[in-house]
Amino acid sequence: MSLAELLDTQHTQPLRPPRYRTQDIWNVLVNAQTYAGRELRDACDKASPNGPLFLEMVTLLTTQESERTVDRLVDAGIFLMPDLARNLRADDAALLRSTEGLLLWLQYAATPTGYLNVFDGSDIFGTTAVSDRTRIGKILRILVACGRDRTDTAPSAMLEMPPLNPLAHLCSQVAPHWLRRLFELGVNANQRSQRGMPLTVAAMRAEAVRLHNAGQDVMHAHGSLHRLAELLKRYGGDLMAQNRRGVPSVALLTFHGLCGAAEALLACGADPNAPDPNGNTLMHHLAHASRLHQDPAHADNAQLARYMLRVALRYGADLDRVNGAGYTAREWVPETVSLGTQIDIAFLVTTRATAFRRIKTLG
Repeated sequence: MSLAELLDTQHTQPLRPPRYRTQDIWNVLVNAQTYAGRELRDACDKASPNGPLFLEMVTLLTTQESERTVDRLVDAGIFLMPDLARNLRADDAALLRSTEGLLLWLQYAATPTGYLNVFDGSDIFGTTAVSDRTRIGKILRILVACGRDRTDTAPSAMLEMPPLNPLAHLCSQVAPHWLRRLFELGVNANQRSQRGMPLTVAAMRAEAVRLHNAGQDVMHAHGSLHRLAELLKRYGGDLMAQNRRGVPSVALLTFHGLCGAAEALLACGADPNAPDPNGNTLMHHLAHASRLHQDPAHADNAQLARYMLRVALRYGADLDRVNGAGYTAREWVPETVSLGTQIDIAFLVTTRATAFRRIKTLG
């Protein structure tokens, strides 16, 4: 009998006694020779090797749901970021206290990589059955409520370790139709990965690559890119969010060859004149890159930057803002670079070919 089947025997019809006593279920779970016992022990060992999680889970699972308190959940290490327990919503508390919720937590939230399996192949294409959508919705609530969307820590470790590929980043890449739900649950729209990549870039890049793979023009700011940018903005996302080196999202997308996605951010309100810690604006970053056209290692970035310089001028970008060192972006733009907002066909064709090359190179 599997773990889920064993625990399901506790839920019998009203006025009928349970098939097994609580002590019987306890004995099965602590017995390493039973299938359910091995299943639970293996799951707990993966989440917290040689830790107390196994006995904590046995205790919780053999306690009546009505008697499982939030404090007991905290003691068991269910909350990977303990402060979250203080402001837990009543419906989330009820879900986490339930046997179903505990088993979902054990499968998807207990280990640092369990959440990677939330979205299956059918869900990626948006054809999930109603029952599966309900299940995924519960899993997302559990992941956010316990803090797995913010940390790679193990249960009871009491450490905050940012995920390499946070839940929201993963969602934007493989199941973007769930991203709005994550924001509704309170996920930070400005979250960065361990490598410092902002969600703005991860989400916009994923959508732009999907469009490109579907044969759409990578230079065009498609409607789905606008809708995604507006979604990020509505939930507090910074459309000009910077990576750890201070490079803004519009420039990062540009250098990835995703010029349409970069323009969509500008069209939806990304401020091209917002400074980084050194006072450099988007135009400083693009102007600096545009100077390196003779360097083979940076020639593609230079071509893409020259294109985006002209696009950004349409959205109020100022070439004459002074950075912390006293330089304007205009001073860095080569004299051979045209700053007219009208882009001729030949230049557009060359830039599109460069963009294709960058997308292929960066995968």
